[in-house]
Amino acid sequence: MIITNFSVKHRVAVFVLIAGIALLGTFSYLTLPRESSPDIKVPLVTVAVPWPEASPEDVESSVTVPLERELKNLKGLDELTSVSVEGASITTCKFDPDVKVEDALQKVREKYDIAKVEFPSDVEDETISELSFSEFPIMIVTLYGADVAVLERIAEELEDRIEALPGVLNVGINGGLEPEIVIDVDPEKLEAYHLPVNELIEKLRGENVDISAGGVDTGSVKPVIRIPGEFQNSEDVENLLIHTVDDKPVYLRDVASAHMAYKDPISYARRDGKPAVQLTIEKRAGADILPITEAVKYGLKEAKGSFPSGVDYAILTDESDNIRNMISDLENNILSGLVLVLLVIFFALGLRNALFVALAIPLSMAMSFFILQLMGVTLNMVVLFSLILAQGMLVDNAIVIIENIFRHIGLGKTPIQAAKEATAEVAWPVIASTATTVGAFFPMVFWPGIMGEFMSFLPVTVIVTLLCSLFVALVINPTVAAAFMRFHKPSDKALNKKVEGFGTKIITGYEHLLRLGLRFPKTSLVGAFFLLIAVIALYGSLGHGVELFPEVEPKLAYVNITAPEGTSLEKTDALARVVESRIPENPDIKGIETTVGGTGVGNPMEGGADATHLARVTISFKDQEDRTGSPGQYLDELRPLIKDLPGAEFEIKRQNMGPPTGPPINVEVRVDDVARLPEAMRKVRSIVEGVPGVIDLRDDLRTGKPELRVHVDRQRAALMGLNTQWIGNFVKMLINGQRIGGYDDGREERDIIVRLPEGRRNDPAVLDSIRVSDAYGNAIPLSTLCTWEYVGGAGTIRHKDGERVLTVSADVAEGYQAQELLKEIEQRIDAEKASMPAGFQATFTGENEDQQEAADFLFRAFFIACLVIMFILVLQFNRILQAGIILSSVILSLMGVMISLIVLAQPFGIIMTGVAVVALAGVVVNNAIVMIDYINQLRYDHGLDLYDAIVEAGKTRLRPVLLTAITTGLGLLPMAMQFSFDFHEFKFVVGGESSAWWAPLATAVIFGLMIATVLTLVLVPAAYLVTTGWSDRWTAFFKRAFGSADELAEEQMDVQDGPAADGGGNGQAVEAPELEPDAVPALD
Repeated sequence: MIITNFSVKHRVAVFVLIAGIALLGTFSYLTLPRESSPDIKVPLVTVAVPWPEASPEDVESSVTVPLERELKNLKGLDELTSVSVEGASITTCKFDPDVKVEDALQKVREKYDIAKVEFPSDVEDETISELSFSEFPIMIVTLYGADVAVLERIAEELEDRIEALPGVLNVGINGGLEPEIVIDVDPEKLEAYHLPVNELIEKLRGENVDISAGGVDTGSVKPVIRIPGEFQNSEDVENLLIHTVDDKPVYLRDVASAHMAYKDPISYARRDGKPAVQLTIEKRAGADILPITEAVKYGLKEAKGSFPSGVDYAILTDESDNIRNMISDLENNILSGLVLVLLVIFFALGLRNALFVALAIPLSMAMSFFILQLMGVTLNMVVLFSLILAQGMLVDNAIVIIENIFRHIGLGKTPIQAAKEATAEVAWPVIASTATTVGAFFPMVFWPGIMGEFMSFLPVTVIVTLLCSLFVALVINPTVAAAFMRFHKPSDKALNKKVEGFGTKIITGYEHLLRLGLRFPKTSLVGAFFLLIAVIALYGSLGHGVELFPEVEPKLAYVNITAPEGTSLEKTDALARVVESRIPENPDIKGIETTVGGTGVGNPMEGGADATHLARVTISFKDQEDRTGSPGQYLDELRPLIKDLPGAEFEIKRQNMGPPTGPPINVEVRVDDVARLPEAMRKVRSIVEGVPGVIDLRDDLRTGKPELRVHVDRQRAALMGLNTQWIGNFVKMLINGQRIGGYDDGREERDIIVRLPEGRRNDPAVLDSIRVSDAYGNAIPLSTLCTWEYVGGAGTIRHKDGERVLTVSADVAEGYQAQELLKEIEQRIDAEKASMPAGFQATFTGENEDQQEAADFLFRAFFIACLVIMFILVLQFNRILQAGIILSSVILSLMGVMISLIVLAQPFGIIMTGVAVVALAGVVVNNAIVMIDYINQLRYDHGLDLYDAIVEAGKTRLRPVLLTAITTGLGLLPMAMQFSFDFHEFKFVVGGESSAWWAPLATAVIFGLMIATVLTLVLVPAAYLVTTGWSDRWTAFFKRAFGSADELAEEQMDVQDGPAADGGGNGQAVEAPELEPDAVPALD
């Protein structure tokens, strides 16, 4: 091998390279940004268009529909959804996975510019943004211990301080009060002074100005001319001269009251029942969470010294703690697995050779960290688990190289000569073996959608790590061996004799089992495949079901409260307090926090700008090692205590790991006549409610706030020089207030608002006494221009691909399977279709849709992986039947996967089990490759007959086959057992949220590898025996039928030459040893 010869010749340079890899790898590991989950970038663009105080129906017709009309024709658009709520339209464009986010943003902006010409004039500026999971809050800080006004002031000071930190994108405040100057006008006094409200507003606007008038040139200097006129406080406003009557001045205090106040709250927050204010902190994309949160914590500690007495803070969520725990958990699993792998290698190869092999793991990982950093990959839970999955495979190539070099030195060669020749013998088989494993993982790189963005880090990391291990095996391992390896005879120590004796017993037992399988080869093969079918059938009959991702014990749980739209903040707060009172005391609870209203509660699209009908109670649990019970069980006990509370819908959600998914039961309802859509949805809800096992039932039908509709007399208004828009804006100002400018309170600019007094603006009759100025300066009663009436208002209006849609959602109770419930729901809906409105459609989406998409992709990935592996095997062996035998071991590995699910009573995880099956396709073939490659060598290179070659190859290759399987399995064992050693605190650790989440995948790989290895050692030789007989007979038949005797003789000679005559083969194979003509080949 040229690269090996070059590296052995330039050993000093290679040792410098080793040092460089170690340093760069360590530096990369320490500086890689840490995240709990991958920073997912998907082509999903959101367009938010504010239209203050507009009803959902107006938003739909005037903003959402024109926008959808333009967006629906975008090339590459996969799905278009929208939500029209009071005061805003939110439209989401989901593009095909191959569309770049930057291109998607540009396309949406272009279409928006076309659509906005149809929008009403008072629609505010849009926000067009991509969905980035890195912008979700990394920390939530709660201030408590004083009244809300004091907490708000402290929160604003902290907001400025934290936003100045590097890497911080935004700090939001929930539950606070924002100061303003309020001017409450008195309609009767205005009438007495014959002063219309609109004239008063114009006068105030004209006075509250700060004008720069340029500068004057005095020769030596050019001073700037500035006319400061902005109000500084409420006294300035009250003392403003606004009118004269009979030459007597009228001040604002004569017709209105100006005073300092707070904006009407849009949210409340509490901690353990006490008033609180929350700070939500978001980071910039790509920024490292750990230094940001450390800086925030340091700033909080410094600021605490200036807090008023009694004020304190608590950190509700801290993503950095989750990351530290996750990284520590996964690091401990890596190191614990590494120790187990090294112990096995030590007993199998001896201490010196074990150290040579062990060199592959840290160097391969160091190279991987450096390359991953260059690729912009963060250190997250998927990357770390990928390293755990790969670490057992990292030593496979090194074992082959080191073992063969050691054998060559034993034949009397110098270490340098042995390193070159031994590596050359097995270089191509090692490369091909790595290629089969890489080929199995490669299709998963193209996993589409959010799920793919999340999981694609697994194949990328595994592939990079395996390629690095190949480089180490071909370049570094031979060089180190050439410099330091020495041949030594086996020790006579008692331990070595016991190990050797145990190994001899295993070989003897295996030989008996192998000869039994070869005696009845067809029966063995048929029996194995019938056993596979039986195991699959048994698992199906047990009804463990299917899941998308495993559920782990949560650290946070949420009680989401959804009251009818229009519910006041105070009423929603009362509902939240009832929920708080129903939460049982538990020593495992760390704290309880409540947020009522605001856009930070639940889904920010749910309720518009001021979602006063929404609330969330957050229950935080202690760390896992400090708990005495199960949070999941606690939540099951809490559910019946709140589910029957009147006045709202209640949903209990647990904090889940992994990418976001929809509810397990999610039924979208459509009909032709949108007026009958609520009727159809209610029928579907009733059906779902009647299915046992359904919990937390909810729907997104919102009745909306009641409307007070003001009808303008267009003809009379036109005669007065007015129009509907002017009158509408005027009424809006009276009820909601009109901003006439701002003032600087020393921290930031605050609003100055003109409105009716609180007691009057909630009384529609006040409109009768209000006078306005017409276009000719005459004061006329507003009541002469319009009338009003109460009507029911529309709630949130949802569209999907341009159609109105309503959704019924639910969760699944413990002990039930979502798939079974969905089948039952579908059957019941089908039975009721005749009674549904025309055009009725019920579509099952949510987690079910995600599950189906993931299953379809993984099935295709498994099929493609098998094709890639098959191609590599045919290329290597030049025999389709032999490649087919090796590939059959992949099918047999399914038996081990299913047995693991049966033994552990686990559901079939679409993601975890599916990924395990695909990963096994690249791992288990190596065992079969080892076997068949050596059989070919013994038959074609050393002239053994078929039966003897199979038996001898089985005995000889037993050790590398078992060693490969054991090292891979042991690397995953701490994860599967959820038991590892904490190398930071030197103690054993049981559990861990990350371990629990990945354990099903690790377990499936271990069981699959165990069963496949055992069956491969018996069934692959049996299949080789059977198929070789078929091949010989078919060859002879075709030659006799279509060829001459000379051609037949030539073909037989070709068969004797065999495919491995050129040193081919694959997998962990070692080239046949140099033997005397009659000697029995062996490695040891």
